[in-house]
Amino acid sequence: MSASSDAIRVLHVDDEPELAEMAATFLEREDDRIAVETATNASEGLERVADGDVDCVVSDYDMPGRNGIEFLETVREEHPDLPFVLYTGKGSEEVASEAIAAGVTDYLQKERGTSQYAVLANHVTNAVEQYRTGRRAAELDRVRTLASDVNQAIVRADSRTAVETRVCEVLSESDPYLFAWIGEVDPETNRVEPGTSAGTERGYLDAISITADESDTGRGPAGTAIRERRVAVSQNVAEDPEFEPWKADAIERGFRAVAALPLEYRDTLYGVLAVYAERPNAFDANERDLLAELGNDIGHVLHSFEVRASLREERDFVEQALDSLNDVFYVIDADGTFRRWNDHLTAVTGYTDEAIGRMRATDLFPEDELERIDDALEEALAVGETTVESALLTADGDRVPYEFTASRLTGLDDDLIGLIGIGRDLTERNQRERQLERLVDNLPGMVYRCDNEPEWPMEDVRGEVTELTGYHPSELTDGSGTYGERIIHPDDREQVWRSIQDALDDREPFEITYRIRTKNGEIKWVWERGQGIDADDDHVEALEGFITDVTRQERYTRVIDALHETAQSVVRADTAERAAEIAVETVHDVLDMPASAIHLHDESDGTLVPVAWTDLTEEIVGEPPIFTPGEGLAGRTFETGQPLISDDVSTVSERFNPDTPVRSEIILPLDDHGVLLIGSATPDAFDDADVSLAETVAAHTTTALDRIERQRELERQNEQLSEFASIVSHDLRNPLNVASGHLELSRAECDSEHLDAVAKAHDRIGVLIDDLLKLAREGGGVIDPEPVDLVDLVRDCWENVDTAAATLDVAVERTVRADRNRLARLLENLIRNSVEHGGDDVTIAIGDLGDGFYVADDGPGVPEDDRDRVFESGYSTRADGTGFGLAIVEEIVDAHGWNVRVTESEAGGARVEITGLETGAA
Repeated sequence: MSASSDAIRVLHVDDEPELAEMAATFLEREDDRIAVETATNASEGLERVADGDVDCVVSDYDMPGRNGIEFLETVREEHPDLPFVLYTGKGSEEVASEAIAAGVTDYLQKERGTSQYAVLANHVTNAVEQYRTGRRAAELDRVRTLASDVNQAIVRADSRTAVETRVCEVLSESDPYLFAWIGEVDPETNRVEPGTSAGTERGYLDAISITADESDTGRGPAGTAIRERRVAVSQNVAEDPEFEPWKADAIERGFRAVAALPLEYRDTLYGVLAVYAERPNAFDANERDLLAELGNDIGHVLHSFEVRASLREERDFVEQALDSLNDVFYVIDADGTFRRWNDHLTAVTGYTDEAIGRMRATDLFPEDELERIDDALEEALAVGETTVESALLTADGDRVPYEFTASRLTGLDDDLIGLIGIGRDLTERNQRERQLERLVDNLPGMVYRCDNEPEWPMEDVRGEVTELTGYHPSELTDGSGTYGERIIHPDDREQVWRSIQDALDDREPFEITYRIRTKNGEIKWVWERGQGIDADDDHVEALEGFITDVTRQERYTRVIDALHETAQSVVRADTAERAAEIAVETVHDVLDMPASAIHLHDESDGTLVPVAWTDLTEEIVGEPPIFTPGEGLAGRTFETGQPLISDDVSTVSERFNPDTPVRSEIILPLDDHGVLLIGSATPDAFDDADVSLAETVAAHTTTALDRIERQRELERQNEQLSEFASIVSHDLRNPLNVASGHLELSRAECDSEHLDAVAKAHDRIGVLIDDLLKLAREGGGVIDPEPVDLVDLVRDCWENVDTAAATLDVAVERTVRADRNRLARLLENLIRNSVEHGGDDVTIAIGDLGDGFYVADDGPGVPEDDRDRVFESGYSTRADGTGFGLAIVEEIVDAHGWNVRVTESEAGGARVEITGLETGAA
């Protein structure tokens, strides 16, 4: 094994030790980095993997005990990313699909000869290198993500405290960090005083002392970062002598490495950030660069908060002054005369400055408002401030609605000067309030204000209160808590309370959907949106919001969601009877339709036999009868394939129990599978939405029955093919590989022309096995075709075939619906056929047809008399050919339901045309 850091330790698990040892020999020959250990079963392999000294697992599939897939699944439980190559002779699409589903890294079939080990070695080294590259990329991605998270936290924070808190939280929550803190230097004591912190601390900061000087307590990362203004790191606190004062406390809490960085901007130090990691050597160059950038960013943000605070004081003053100029501004003496005012007062009242100078404040109010104004002035002088709404009387006698605020004004010696305040025109506000009242009256619901208590006692409700709840507004605002105790559905009360309180705790509006019970007992669904209204002491004083009826929308949404889930279950059903049962349950439980039954067509006697029905169906009609196609409503629906929807079927009610006859009925055809019947004892029971939903169920049921029928047929076809492939791959290929390995080893010991003959025979057997397996696997029909870009697939196939000096000319642009893997094998076989028969320098053209494409070459072509025989198994014009290449092409074409023919190309060579393809969107 190579002693270098890129050594690759491989565990090869195969129940044939001789084959495993041979593979190990050739793998180590192929790449001197590879060292192979072997195991003969999955249990032994799991023990080796558990030791942790494995870079890649290579495993056979067919082994005693656990097979390769089961071994893979067990490995993935503890090692989800460990490279795992399934290297097996039992190759099939089923095994490959299971391996991919179980998380296999690569899938490789055992081939003939020793050249396969070069391929295996390449797969192993690629898998390990990708795994190691992924680990390195993940680490780099972690660093980038951490930087992004910290920067987002900085950008979103609205204060210095918020910045420091979020930075510590983000860092402490990111692997491999456990703890972070930010502190400042006390200029008098030179001690570093931690402030904000987050993560696993358990009293660590209380137990230690840190300074910024040259003493023992100052030579750690934090003190060094402050003195030298750089990122300082202790990569292993257990072995770092500079970290001795804090080592015991750090190790006790799981800290294994520490980094500290100065928070600095333009030579101003705002503090230090310390980060603690759970493993040694956690701070590589990328990590240290990240921390340095974070230190700069955090310092810049802290500096901006200082500048912002200073600017905010000046801006607030200017904004307050400008805001005052938009309204009436005034100062009055203690006796009520005007001392100062702005131009807005003269503009609103129509009085001149001289007239206002001779007036008292009360002269601007109508007679009927004077008592309230005098009381407000006395209140302001007594307690310091007041607010009052009143009409302002203009010089022309007009009344303008205003709101006045007044505050007591004192001098430097605290002597009373008078009152200072502003007046705001309420005309637009009053208009908006009247408009709002009209809007509320027209809303499809009600608006409210209530106390934040579980009974939700209402202070005010407006809008369609009675229409929504059945209660008069006065019944909700009488302080009895009617809404919470009587109207909210008892099963939803706790959820409503919890959801609203969670939103209030987060200082966010809330939206919630729940049930109510009206005064007459009707159950409705409502949607509510609201928000908390804070009191002066910053607690939620009340709630304000809007409630509207969403019963119809909620029922429709819930039905659609449930229908989607159950429809998927119908399509996934494994038998026709189970699909019918799920469909009937869906109609009854999800769509809430009274009764339903499904009759499936029995091909043996031609009748429609009931296979699934509800209990309610049996109550109405007894056990559903057997129908005959063409007779009765159900029989005619099946015969014609046309749905029957009747609001009154009383004319045929003699077939139902007389005490509960069916009056409304929906009968939907399930194509040639049968019919779905839905009945109700009530006339006009089904609206358009019910019919649409029932048709949806019928469509999904029909799809499921079609799939089940196809699946049964395909399963019968594939059973024999699967058994054949298993015998060939396992019973023939492994012995052939052992023989080929011994042949290769024999060549190293002696030189004999007989060995060349043996090698040639081995190659011939391997080719026959390969082609027989391919031919067997293409026999099944295509179940789930997908859109395939033909140009991309052609170029991939060209790379997969040994084309020597051949030339490719692609003149086709289309997307087709096909099984991508099978279509790839078709193209590879046609390209390989052209190269083998047309020569190394053949030109191969792939062009477009109206409903397909062609593959043509300029080789010798196919004689016209032989064109009907080229697709026969075993037909070949080459002595070393197997004759299966074009036979496989025809199998793939038939599996898709396409057509194929051979003709002459424009250059005189062979041209194979594939038609009948379905175009599919990519």
